[in-house]
Amino acid sequence: MLSISKFSHWLGAAALAAVLAVGTVGADKAQAWTLEEAAKPYAGTEVRGICDGYAPCMAYVGLTEEFEKLTGIKVKFDISDLGAIQTQFLTDQITEASYFDLVEVVSFSTGVFPAQGFVHDWSTFIGNAALKDPEVNFKEDLVPALWDVSVQYDGNLYSVPTKYVLSLMVYRHDLVNDEEMANFKAKFGYDMPLPPTTWDQYLHLSEFYTRKTGDTMAGKVLEKNFYGTLVPFKRHLAVLYDYERLLINFGGRYVDDSGNVVLDEGDAAVKALQVMLDAREFSVPGYMESTWDEEYSEMCAGNVFIMFTWGDTTPYLEIPGDCPGSAGNMTYFPHPGGKSIAEGNNWMIPKSAKNPEAAYLFAQWINRKDIQARTMPVGGNPTRSDVYAMPEWNDPNWTNYQRDQVYSWLEKNDMLVARPNPPTWLAWTEIFTEELSNAGAGNQDAATTIANIAKRMRDAAGQ
Repeated sequence: MLSISKFSHWLGAAALAAVLAVGTVGADKAQAWTLEEAAKPYAGTEVRGICDGYAPCMAYVGLTEEFEKLTGIKVKFDISDLGAIQTQFLTDQITEASYFDLVEVVSFSTGVFPAQGFVHDWSTFIGNAALKDPEVNFKEDLVPALWDVSVQYDGNLYSVPTKYVLSLMVYRHDLVNDEEMANFKAKFGYDMPLPPTTWDQYLHLSEFYTRKTGDTMAGKVLEKNFYGTLVPFKRHLAVLYDYERLLINFGGRYVDDSGNVVLDEGDAAVKALQVMLDAREFSVPGYMESTWDEEYSEMCAGNVFIMFTWGDTTPYLEIPGDCPGSAGNMTYFPHPGGKSIAEGNNWMIPKSAKNPEAAYLFAQWINRKDIQARTMPVGGNPTRSDVYAMPEWNDPNWTNYQRDQVYSWLEKNDMLVARPNPPTWLAWTEIFTEELSNAGAGNQDAATTIANIAKRMRDAAGQ
């Protein structure tokens, strides 16, 4: 997990001060509504939030002091792993042992907590003229795919996305030269495919770039083992998220339009898992204890050629001082098949929140166009279409230019996929992570794993 201290080291005191000093866009326009006036009844209160330790969350943490100065409302975030946040959130609702006012929940669980009556319907706040900022309209402002995927459940608004994080892939272009390309063609009989457009090509590249200490790579003798890829198989959300990207790009799906489990119909789900299982041979050896944190750190350290990644990891991979193995050496590209889930994660306000109105004011404020734009240079993944349309991010010198170009391509080519959000996803998540991890450990083959998952999904859903 990436800590606040790491974020502060990356951002630097001077840079943070510069970001926070930027004036509010449109502040000279007369407004009947002001944040300062709306916040007066809640001045002196504290909003307790919890979110994961990657760049978008940390960008919001960096803005909490400014919000407090504007409103008198203190915002304090705990930083945790996404899976752990879900478990804690559920435990808090059952035991009432502790509370949070604002919780980042994974998109898989969009329907879980509303179905249990654990969270506020945001219409409660949006419909309150005293709280509603006229410059924020979630339905009109959000990237359309985020509104469709990450926000609504059962026709009601129970959350808004915390970020816009698409799945993509990356390889080390600095390790590609004429000699490597010639050797690849000699081994596999075709030109090195960069980027790969099939999953067989991904496996071939992973195999080709797996080398031992003393071997030569791109003209240099390796001082340590080098691996083609990393596929995480720890019993953790990461194994489900990585499997999902393969599933949708093989044309598979979890359920049909009526909500019936269809994972085991056809062979897409089995083929998707088989790619992950085949990739183990060329993977960093610790894959059974790996999550997205290890995916990041192994690429950062320069130990891997090609792998899965996320938009919120990109800013860290491009920090030269922290990630000498990856910074400036990466090429980002869509998966073979081209598809990505439109992932956002979600801000939810629990029914147990002590200061729900204040939490809403903060969540609304960080969704303003000017605030979202200011998070971009410090690792944010804005949720608004108008922010991504700003010309600053179309400059090839922009650090995250490649990532944003992939984002743009995915959206323009209708490659963003909606994930179903039934309340059974909390149980289904446990089923997937357990069964996929068992497969990674060699305890069962791909076909058995998918059959087990589908049966258990149906049992959990009462189908």
